[in-house]
Amino acid sequence: MQIKDLAIGDGYVYLMEGGSKVKFYVLCHNYESGLNGKGRTMFCRESPANLDLNKFTAAVQKWISTTTYNYQYITWSGSYSKVQTGSANFFSLSAIELNMAKDYYTKNLADGSALSAAARTRVGYIRTASNTSFWTRSPDQSSSGYHKEDGENVYEYNYYYAVSGASGSSISFLKFDRHKNSLANLPCFTLPETLYIDKDGFPTVNQPPEVTSDVGESGVALGEKSKPFTLSYTVTDGDGDPMTITEKVNGVALAVRENVATGTELTVQCLSEKELFQQILNGENTLVLEADDGKTSTDWTATFTKNVTGAVLSLTQPLTADDTITVAALTLEGSFPADMSLSVKLTNNALDETPAWENCTDIQRGESRAFVHHAFANKTAARGFAFNYKITAARGESGTGGTLTMIGGVIG
Repeated sequence: MQIKDLAIGDGYVYLMEGGSKVKFYVLCHNYESGLNGKGRTMFCRESPANLDLNKFTAAVQKWISTTTYNYQYITWSGSYSKVQTGSANFFSLSAIELNMAKDYYTKNLADGSALSAAARTRVGYIRTASNTSFWTRSPDQSSSGYHKEDGENVYEYNYYYAVSGASGSSISFLKFDRHKNSLANLPCFTLPETLYIDKDGFPTVNQPPEVTSDVGESGVALGEKSKPFTLSYTVTDGDGDPMTITEKVNGVALAVRENVATGTELTVQCLSEKELFQQILNGENTLVLEADDGKTSTDWTATFTKNVTGAVLSLTQPLTADDTITVAALTLEGSFPADMSLSVKLTNNALDETPAWENCTDIQRGESRAFVHHAFANKTAARGFAFNYKITAARGESGTGGTLTMIGGVIG
């Protein structure tokens, strides 16, 4: 995500200010684009303070730079000056930007444009939370103190965004001589909208990794899946940084790949590999592919419904024997609904090119256990006697699911 994608009023970045992590909220994108050009986003501090540029890192100082804004002052004749332009690293909001121009003294001001309702709401939250009135940069036409500016007498008073009682629920146009009274500043500044946001919320020039897939953009619905399936994706990093890729299902990391180069095409292991797919429960599931370059991270997500109604199980490696295998007995533990189908095939020559699979008819089944006993008809094994089983189970018409938690047995 880039700064330009942050929501006005709620979006924020963190900056280190004098060694402390401080939050700064977005108030406006393309702030005063007629003066600054497009691409500068205005932020305000999460609480009142007097900012010093030297409290920030050299990189942040460069990003903040200076912002140009409109302002006015009051002449000795009591009228507003023409709209002036000023520039500073940090500046105050104007009465117009805060939508305060509602009385005789401010109705002719033109020192800015009203911010959005979301931005003004955020400033109101800050005022309420701090129970503090803020200086604006707008002048007050009814004041009497003055100083010289450009050879003219200029009044020394400004409007402020005031708190009424502890609630901070109203704005009043009280006048304060800023040279005689202490009042808070809510500092604002701008940053380039093209900066990225790292995984800790700090702006950065580092480009985040990107995850793309032929199945669609992040958030795609993959539908119902009844068996392992292949999902390919590609990870890239604009800076060429090596990445760590984590594949998660429902928040659980099922595969992690490190030092992945930009442009690498991968296949989701937990969906294509049988053993990992079996660990995923039936029902709605969320897949997250996280690419992290050590500075920023990107998530690509997809949803799918697993609906496996049957399974076929065998030993990965057959059990070998020194002599003829004549009989075998199995015990199956789990839950066995009445209408589920269950078949068992056994072989005593599992190493042969074409094993002799024999159907077992002696299957005794209860609710939590099933027992199998079988005497083999086959008496030959070209590659030596070796035992394996093939258990096939499936749901019945009721749709009631069963489980198989343990398979044990003996051969003789």
